[in-house]
Amino acid sequence: MAGIFGVVSKEDCVEDLFKGTFYLQHRAQKYCGFGFIDNKGKPYNFTRHGLITVPQTKERILDLKTNTAIGCVTGERQPVSDLSKMGGVIIGFDGNLINHEELKLDLLKEGVTFSGYNNPEEITDNVLVSKIITREKGFEKGIERLFDTIKGDFSIVCLAAEGIYAARGYGRKPLILGSKDGSYAVSSESNSFINSRIKIVRDVKPGEVVLMNHEGIHEVKQFDVDVKYGTFEWIYTSHPASIVDGKSVSEVRKKIGALLHKRFPVEADIVSPLPNSGRWHSTGYAHESKIPHEEAFVRYDYSDRSFTQMNLIEQQREADMKLIPIENTANGNRIVLVDDSIVRGVQTKNQTTRLKEMGAKEVHGRIACPPLMAPCEFGKTTKKETDCIARTMSVDEIRQTRGFDTLGYATIEDLEEAIGYGRDQLCLSCWDHQE
Repeated sequence: MAGIFGVVSKEDCVEDLFKGTFYLQHRAQKYCGFGFIDNKGKPYNFTRHGLITVPQTKERILDLKTNTAIGCVTGERQPVSDLSKMGGVIIGFDGNLINHEELKLDLLKEGVTFSGYNNPEEITDNVLVSKIITREKGFEKGIERLFDTIKGDFSIVCLAAEGIYAARGYGRKPLILGSKDGSYAVSSESNSFINSRIKIVRDVKPGEVVLMNHEGIHEVKQFDVDVKYGTFEWIYTSHPASIVDGKSVSEVRKKIGALLHKRFPVEADIVSPLPNSGRWHSTGYAHESKIPHEEAFVRYDYSDRSFTQMNLIEQQREADMKLIPIENTANGNRIVLVDDSIVRGVQTKNQTTRLKEMGAKEVHGRIACPPLMAPCEFGKTTKKETDCIARTMSVDEIRQTRGFDTLGYATIEDLEEAIGYGRDQLCLSCWDHQE
């Protein structure tokens, strides 16, 4: 995952740049980076390893003076810069290229070269996207070529001489526009806007290219695409305070929780999330069931999201560290434990075991999406089908091996009802995957 942000203003916009990018930190933690127009009117970018709040990174950003800038939080160094017939551009990318190797070989055959890599075979998606776009006469032509050549999905911000371009692929990667007192912003999520008092204008539509400059937001091109919204954005990825494609993330999660209770009622003493990912789902379950909501685990504030780590070992280490159980809450209680999903089920088993070791009488699992049957082609975290235990186990086998007394999953129909979009507009590939 990645978070991308851009802002143009008649005044200095560094404070909005910092806040806007910082409030996307939940989407990725490995790198952060920025592109801006310097005091000589020239584009410039830099990237850093780690969080945006690391003192040397934060100080460098806040020392800038600029009125046009983009920011990224990512799993690979971004943004990237290119000089071509389009001029100098700096590009931030959120997405995944399924046909990465094919695209790389095609570019090499066209004479494109790549430099600056320790291993020249390992070219990242964002670099490929930049090379594809900048070979064309204009940004919108570059996006057209993306649609013609890639298998995958994307959202993009591009800092250019004429302003900041923003483009969205088929809809799986969110992108939203905002404004404030003559400033204009674009972000992966609307929670970036709230504490800067930026008001939502609208989402960038799937297939749309817009240009932001000091005069406003202008539609450049609208491509005809088969819309597929990123269902997991509402279930897990996006921040609860965000509104994605007109739907409140927190409200969707609460609706899923309520529907889980209607589908799988159970007698219990407390409803608890696996924090933070299960919190809003569990709130909805508790409200609908009238069972008290009490957290059996505390998420340690200085831990990262385990799912955004770049490999399985790091994911497991982070998951082991981030949750601290509360023995008094577990002891003697029948607990409904709510989480967003089960992938491998390792941490699910660990946490269920811990609750029962601390005296929980029963643990009932409620999961806010259907059984995951395949890794997401449009993300980078889950790599293989064998990572998904639902490929090899029935629901009852998962229940038994993960220590639940009962186990219930939300259905695709539940997701349709909670989100408010039909399955024809939702990306469901990781749940309805076929051999």
